[in-house]
Amino acid sequence: MRVATPNSSRTSPYAFTLIELVVVVAVLAILSAMIVPRLGGHEKRLMALAVAEVADMLTMYAQRDSLSNRPAGIWHDTDRNWLVLMTLDINEADPDKPADWWPDPFVRPVKLPPLIGENGVFVRADGEPVDIRIWPLATAPGKDRPALEIMLMADDGATRTLVLPAHALVPYLLTSASDQTGVRVPIDLDAAGLRQEDW
Repeated sequence: MRVATPNSSRTSPYAFTLIELVVVVAVLAILSAMIVPRLGGHEKRLMALAVAEVADMLTMYAQRDSLSNRPAGIWHDTDRNWLVLMTLDINEADPDKPADWWPDPFVRPVKLPPLIGENGVFVRADGEPVDIRIWPLATAPGKDRPALEIMLMADDGATRTLVLPAHALVPYLLTSASDQTGVRVPIDLDAAGLRQEDW
């Protein structure tokens, strides 16, 4: 028969000590301090990646316009929330049908992140709003391309605007409505008296 003595322990052999609990809480606090800031910056990284991919697609759009004899267009596929570079071409399987818009086989569509909703893409051509959800914004070979602005708006209100001037091959990021530093305006150096200046 077992008799309890005053010195015997009454705690269960499976219980945690106070020191073990303090160590676990400290480790969890350190891990959360490292992880939470990364989670907060995740949406900013997704937005920056989407802007970079749309800029690459606009560069290809400008190159198709200047080098190809086929019209190119930008289309917003709202079902998948993609921006797609399209080309107007005939179907090789049925060449008797008229030309139709097809995704460019050499340019991967830009999958927009979930924080940019279906209505989070706004496009302007020469300052006029254009809806590219129904029909691609197209170029016509041999004609001047309009100046394009593509605004990506996140659900939290963050906005990034890419601008592709009419004769440029590379877009630039417009950081605010008043920032026009990326716009290059032609200048006659002789008329401005800057003939001898470095440029």
